[in-house]
Amino acid sequence: MKLLKLLTTFSTDLLQSNTNLVQSSIPPFYSNPMYFHIFLIVLVLLNIVLSQFELTTYNSSYYSRFYNDLYLQFIIAVLFSILGVLNPFLKIPEVLKERIKERHLKLYHLISNNKKMFYYRLLACILVIAYFSYERWLVVPNFDDSNIILQGVDIAILIFVLSTTYHMVTYAKIFLLENTFRLIKTFSILTSSIFILVPLVPLTFFILHILNLDESLISFDPVLFLAFNLIMVYVEYSLNNNKKTTVNSKE
Repeated sequence: MKLLKLLTTFSTDLLQSNTNLVQSSIPPFYSNPMYFHIFLIVLVLLNIVLSQFELTTYNSSYYSRFYNDLYLQFIIAVLFSILGVLNPFLKIPEVLKERIKERHLKLYHLISNNKKMFYYRLLACILVIAYFSYERWLVVPNFDDSNIILQGVDIAILIFVLSTTYHMVTYAKIFLLENTFRLIKTFSILTSSIFILVPLVPLTFFILHILNLDESLISFDPVLFLAFNLIMVYVEYSLNNNKKTTVNSKE
């Protein structure tokens, strides 16, 4: 727990030490990741409600698609975390360059050549994306015309990818800092909540057994999708609050 507190403090301090960058990178309402996750939550809840009316287009057989979209969200998060580090638009701090110069002169000359390093890192990004695609981890959503809600989820994810890419290119350094905050905060939430979630699994199956319900007929895919996006809403809310505090501290 002490380690988690230290990591959280570290990520917060990183943001607060870059006040000017944080102030210039605050996204408008329509491109704020928090509202993207809220929108997905609304869509999945709407699909669950409509499925209760036994409509062909919105029945529970479509729930497996939510698992696929959850998997895609997770892969995109991992991919952007890697690209944020390799980002060719991210400038290497002069302090780090000087430290490298003291120990590895050849490496220093390499990273000092900004044009050459740009193309090296751009190539590295392309190779990472190609590898994710080759392994079939990153797959373009198969837009489902028969279910408008699921199609809306896929379109929202696509818009999110484009918006995040723009943010990564335009605000390279703050994008890396934000991703660091997200990773630490998400890890903190998952670690602290695991003591609650683990006992809930056998308890859930016990309740289903008492009620004489067949658990094989119940899909947990929408629940997992909801849980992931609820966690991300909280993470983005915490990030937004930290950024506002950082900006207000300057005034």
